[in-house]
Formats: sequence, structure tokens, C-alpha cells
Amino acid sequence: MTGDIHVRFSTEITSILVILLVQNQFSKAIVLNTSSVRDEIVETLFANYQSHVRPTQNETLVTVYMSISAITSVDVRNMEYKTEMLLRQAWQDPRLAWDRIPKFAHYSRNIVSPVFKNKIWLPDLFFRNGKQGRLHTMTRENLLIRIQPNGEILYSQKITMRLACQMELRTFPMDTQECGMDIGSYGYTLNQLRFVWRNESPVWLNPNIQISEFDPPENVVTHDCSSLYSTSTGQYTCLNATFTLSRQITYWLASTYLPNILIMIVSWLNFWVSLEATPARVNLSLLTLLGVITQSTSFSSILPRVSYIKAIDVWSIACISFNSGVLLEFAIASHLSRRRKVSAWQVEVRKMVRQELARWCTACQQQYNQLGPSASSAYQFAGCQASDKTAQYMSSATTAALAMQNAPISGSPTQMSVRLTRSGQLSLVSNRRSSASDGKRFPFDPYDTAPVDPGPLSPEATQTEALLPVTERPMPKSKSSPVDPIDLYSRVLFPSCFIIYNCFYWLYYLVLVK
Repeated sequence: MTGDIHVRFSTEITSILVILLVQNQFSKAIVLNTSSVRDEIVETLFANYQSHVRPTQNETLVTVYMSISAITSVDVRNMEYKTEMLLRQAWQDPRLAWDRIPKFAHYSRNIVSPVFKNKIWLPDLFFRNGKQGRLHTMTRENLLIRIQPNGEILYSQKITMRLACQMELRTFPMDTQECGMDIGSYGYTLNQLRFVWRNESPVWLNPNIQISEFDPPENVVTHDCSSLYSTSTGQYTCLNATFTLSRQITYWLASTYLPNILIMIVSWLNFWVSLEATPARVNLSLLTLLGVITQSTSFSSILPRVSYIKAIDVWSIACISFNSGVLLEFAIASHLSRRRKVSAWQVEVRKMVRQELARWCTACQQQYNQLGPSASSAYQFAGCQASDKTAQYMSSATTAALAMQNAPISGSPTQMSVRLTRSGQLSLVSNRRSSASDGKRFPFDPYDTAPVDPGPLSPEATQTEALLPVTERPMPKSKSSPVDPIDLYSRVLFPSCFIIYNCFYWLYYLVLVK
């Protein structure tokens, strides 16, 4: 009993092994037969095939569709963009159909081989707005040629193209650009070759696409532009695909607009600095102006030189104008403040000179009463008889000049005194004694006229100088206003104008233009 079981089991094992061996041999025979059939089909199809002849005698239709996997860069300066895509072309070539040959009608598999690229007729497709392109070769040439039994051919390539895009930059950097690609035939006219878009999804965009500075396009608009391309040699086929790129303003806000606004705010600190601090105000104004100009130069270097003004140019010009206005405001305020101070100082000097002359008149009268009529000739001027001399001292144009003509100066502010000598000279003297200041004079003020010397008194008057006391009166100290009126108004005017300008600027470019 046990022996029968072992015999039966051995027989079954042997049968299974025989079946597997026969099946393996049959599979090899099928593979060899299939390979030989495919090779025979290829040999038969290409026996009399001419790759330079179009598939049909009439118009050849080529269906085009593509998949855009990435838009790697958009170059504004050169007005171009770079994209990676899978470009596919499909057409019918009856010469390569084997389903009509009875010998090969049973073979329904597609024939795929990259070596067909140099054996079959291929459409002469090119990109009209293409600048540069390349076929990916990693790890081998990324192309596919597939022939179906009915003679339909699929030609697929993975390529990177650098395409031109004519950009309108009037609203840069709030602009929206329409870029695309024009596909056409380089040599065949429209009655020989026509490209058509596939009916369903002719251009597929990667939903995860990311573009520097731009929002990814939502869709692609395709149309036939064959009617637009007609030359003296004939009319040519054309396909167009257009997509919209909207620039993201966030980068430009952070790199240009906000820094310029901060520079403008810093420039307004000039209005809180005293007019007397000339170096500080000039340096601050020039530094802020230089900062704005540097910003303008930096972004101008990455933009094309167009014949029209851009939105960012309007902003840059306005910022430079506002900064220049701050510097101009300081020049005007400083000039007017200087004139006001000189005028007020001259009024004070004239007032003190009048007081000094009045004291002289009083002293002369007392001396005249004491000495009698014999001193009248000696004190003709001192007795206030010389009205022309008095008028000369009272002149608004010469009072300060006469007082400053012989005035010594000091390295630090000191209290000055007005001195009217018996010889008829006006001078300023310092109450602080310093040998270092001896012989030095006040510089003549540009707002005063040239010093006028009234000349000495008569010899008779100089003989009696010892009889009249000579006193000195302190000069008035210059009083500077704590806040210049122009600076006070500018603290409100400049920020207000800049805010109003910003309202109009952003309203126009973000709302009205778009």
C-alpha cells in the first residue's frame, strides 16, 4: 500500500516537471517568434521607406500636445523665460501600418525604438519665439518613438526651452505679463503640413509649479494662429499657447518700498535739528539722498532699458524729490534765518548807538555849561551840532559796519561792548582780556555794506578828549528762535505730502490700472 503511494507521487512529480519544461520551451519559442515577427515587420516596413517624403500626398495633420512640468525662471531684463516640458506629436503614416498586411495582421503590439528617429519622417516643428533649447540626455536621450499597427506615430521628447516674452513694464512691479509659445513648421507650407492642438487638454500645467516672483498661471489659452503667418514664400502653420503671470509684490515691498519709506522718515529728522547745526543737517540730508539713489540704481540694473517710465521709476523719482526738498528746505530756512538775525542785531546796535550819542550830548552839554562859550568850537560835534555825522551813525546800512570796523574777536563767545570815542570812532570791544585775540577783527557780514569811516573830529575837539569820560555799553546777545517757522511747518507739510502721494500712487497702480 505504501509502495503504491510512493509510485503515484513520483509519477505526479514527474508529470509536473515535464509540463513546466514544455511550457518554458514554448514560452521561449513564442518570444523568439514574437521578436522575429517584430524584426520582420520592421524590415518589411522600411524596405522601401523614404524618410524625406511626407506620409501623405495632401495635407499632413500633426496633433500637438505638451506637459509643462516647470517654469524655472522669468528674466525681466532679457524679456525671456525658461521652461521644462514634454513635447508630444502624433500623426498618421500609412506607409508604416502593418495591420493591412495579412502576414502580420495578428501582431497587435506597438513597436517602440529610439533608433526610428533617423529612419522615419519627422515634422520640422520649431518654436518661433525660442531662443535656445536642448534635449534632456540623462541617462539617455529622453525621446520616444512609438508606432502602432495602424501606422499612427507618437513622437515624444523632454526638452528645456528658453523662450522670448515681450513684457509691458509700465506698472512694474505690480505688472501682469502674458507669455507664451508659438509653434510652427520651418519648411512646409500650410497646404503640406498643419499642426493642430489636441482636443482634450492640449497643454497640461503641473499644479505644484513654483515661479520666482510670480504666481503660478491658472490655465493656458491655446489657439490656431496660422492666419497670422504669411510670407512671400507661402502661408505656414502656427499654434499658440499663452499663459498669464502675475508678479508678487511682496519681494519688492521688502527690498525697495519699505527701505525707501524708512529713509524718508529718517530724512525728516532734519526738521528737529537746529539750523545752527549745519554739518549735522547737511550730512543727514546727503546720506538719505544717497541711500535713495543707491536703491534706485540697484533695481535699475536688473531691469531693461525701455523708452517709457515704470511704476517703480515714478516711486524712485518721488523719493529723490522729497529728499532733495529736505535739503532745499534747509538752505532756504538757513538763509532766511540768517537774514532775520542780522536784521535784528543791526536794530539793537542802532538802538545802543542812539543811547551812546544821547549820553554824549548830555555830557557835552554839561561840559559846555561848566567851561562856557569858549568851548563851543571844540565841542561842535560833541554838542550835537553836526547833524550830518549823527545821521551817518543812524543809517541802518552803516551802523553795524561802523561798530564792527575796529572790533576784536575771540575764539569763544564773549560779551561785547559798544564804544564811541571822542574822536568820533565807533568800535566793538571785548570784556574778556586775551592776548591771543589782540589785533583780530570781526569778519565783515555779507548783509552789511562796506565799512564807512566818518573821519576824526576837528583838531580842537581832540584837544579836549580828557575832559569827556568814555564809557562802554554791552552789545546785545544774539537770540536764536528755538524752532524756525519753516522747520515747524515742514514737520507737518513733508509727511503729509508723502502720505497723500502714497495714497494716490497705490490707488492708481493697484486699483485703477488693474
